Amino acid sequence: MLTIYRSNRAEWLAALIAQQLSIEPPNPFESIDIVVHTWSTSRWLSEQLAITNGVNAQIQFPFPRAYLRKIVQTLLDQHDDEDPWKAKKLVWPIIQLLPEFIQTENGQHLGEWLRKQNLKSNQLNKCEWQLARSIADAFDDYILYRPELVDRWITTTKQDFNYLTERLPKSSRWQPELFRLIEQEIKSKPFGTKVEEVITKIKNKEIKKAILPAQLNFFGLSRLAPIQIKLIKAISSITNVQIFLITPCPDLWKRCVRKK
Repeated sequence: MLTIYRSNRAEWLAALIAQQLSIEPPNPFESIDIVVHTWSTSRWLSEQLAITNGVNAQIQFPFPRAYLRKIVQTLLDQHDDEDPWKAKKLVWPIIQLLPEFIQTENGQHLGEWLRKQNLKSNQLNKCEWQLARSIADAFDDYILYRPELVDRWITTTKQDFNYLTERLPKSSRWQPELFRLIEQEIKSKPFGTKVEEVITKIKNKEIKKAILPAQLNFFGLSRLAPIQIKLIKAISSITNVQIFLITPCPDLWKRCVRKK
């Protein structure tokens, strides 16, 4: 079940969580997760819960991207460390593919940048690693915020892929081609594809409720990727999901609609 609590006062929402924990306290060995967006929010909320209840133990404050990724891995019976699409792991296959890729027609744009750095042959250079990490970070964001685009890159036929690539500016054609090469190298599905697999399993009632915590809590999140919202909505059909949303008063929303 999905429950959304709304208020324009963060302290009221914090008091509500504290009251819930006071009425139904977890056992000494149970960990409670409250998903937040920033470290400062976690520290403030932790202090508010401690002030109200007198103690604040066994409460963790994960960030939404890592937390939802972990849930997907759990529901698919995988381990989080096995996901090669995380940026910190994706950087290494990119480094391995770059020397050969920059020799291709679409990889020349990256090759020109690397040649300007006066890199030594057969030696990993700091600039080369920084380039690979920047690409990994961009691809990680694509996987989260543009899963439909990524899916087209890796599932279309060769002919359709060539047509898709030719429509892009020459300076951007390396992106889909390099992403496709990485997918063939690591042979693993990106996050968006895994989310769709999880949603299908939930709809087909192939996932037991006991796998998930009895309740998922999200506090003060100001933004989520569409694929994350879709995942949360699907999960709410098999376990309790609470969203504590900081939102302005209804009058302000009406003024925003009129202005738009």
